[in-house]
Amino acid sequence: MRSFLFIVTVFFSQTAFSQQTAQNLFNQYRPALYQIQMIDKESGNKSSIGSGFLVNGIGDMVSNYHVISDYVYFPDKYRIQYLDSNGNTGDLTLQTFDVINDLSLLKIDQQGLSHTSLQIANALPLQGSTIFSLGNPHDLGMIVVPGTFNGLKKNSFYQRIHFTGSINPGMSGGPAVNENGQVVGVNVATAGNQIGFLIPLPKVANLLAAKQTLEPTQYKAHIQQQLHDNQKAMIEKLLSSNWQTGMLGKASIPEQISDFITCWGGSNASEKNVSFLSVSNRCRIGESIFLNGKLQTGEVEIEFEWLTTEKLNSVQFHNLISQKIAFTRPGNPATKNDVTNYRCQQDLVQNARGMTQKSVLCARAYKDFEDLFDVLYISASNDFNQGSLISHFTLSGVSNESMEAFSKHFMDSMSWQ
Repeated sequence: MRSFLFIVTVFFSQTAFSQQTAQNLFNQYRPALYQIQMIDKESGNKSSIGSGFLVNGIGDMVSNYHVISDYVYFPDKYRIQYLDSNGNTGDLTLQTFDVINDLSLLKIDQQGLSHTSLQIANALPLQGSTIFSLGNPHDLGMIVVPGTFNGLKKNSFYQRIHFTGSINPGMSGGPAVNENGQVVGVNVATAGNQIGFLIPLPKVANLLAAKQTLEPTQYKAHIQQQLHDNQKAMIEKLLSSNWQTGMLGKASIPEQISDFITCWGGSNASEKNVSFLSVSNRCRIGESIFLNGKLQTGEVEIEFEWLTTEKLNSVQFHNLISQKIAFTRPGNPATKNDVTNYRCQQDLVQNARGMTQKSVLCARAYKDFEDLFDVLYISASNDFNQGSLISHFTLSGVSNESMEAFSKHFMDSMSWQ
């Protein structure tokens, strides 16, 4: 009983300490926190909001890229405005941004500059430490959310801090700080159920060290260079990884190709009255790069499906495979304003391991970014009358060189056993 009382006492003591720290942080650093508003010039009203915070005391403000992305794409339609803790408003100037890590660096005018700013921490906290997320959820005013620092998200190409705490719409771009009020990350996303994600300290430090101010005419070129560098690094890492293989039906397929690609299996074996057996292995990166509200990129998706039947004749089975191929879609959203129509090439090929496949390779170009494409590949094996391996991948935002290298590696990774 005494042990139970001790645990309860410690729990409530820690909770009270966390609440007291949160209140102190809010009172001390509230003037350094701002709401960022995207103002539609025609209507004069805000179209979206986020959060931002002052650092280093010279008027630099950190936020997310996605908070100000409308301005990046349409600088003549929008302006960026701040709302401070006293209800004052003014204009913000975009200095630079990191589209890969969803960060932006803004400059506030002298009239809106607060005497209070946040300092960047020297290191990330220990796993299990309490940290505090600050922001402006749902346009309700600034709040502080205590939570737990769970370290960097495992198996991720785009580094994120796993934060146990509520990050709600409008808090994007706000700081996450330690108990000393030092920035350890930036709010970026939530998966619900007290699962939040933060951009880690080193990415913020790199942004501040960039020391550049872009002109609106340079925005698209800046994005293009970042996308090129990122996709090159990702594809090179994928192709240099040890692709672990496993059996799917009669085929040997890549079962795990990288630590940042998550794979799941499934089948319809438990379903009644089905005319064919479907066994699948689906892998994807589970993350993407936000460019604008209708365009995301940086995704990788790989799927294998073994189909076999004893109930369908050869014509029916062929029609089933054709339907599977016809309904394959790219993994990332895009519109006609951002990409061209797909151009496809169809071939009957035999890979380096003797597997014959009827394949379709399609690509669509990005209108704003030279030599970047979305790629969709799908093939069906042609070696059995009542069994077929359907293989598929999509890559978004890759160069022609990366597309060709990955396609060859992917096609040659399969064999019959």
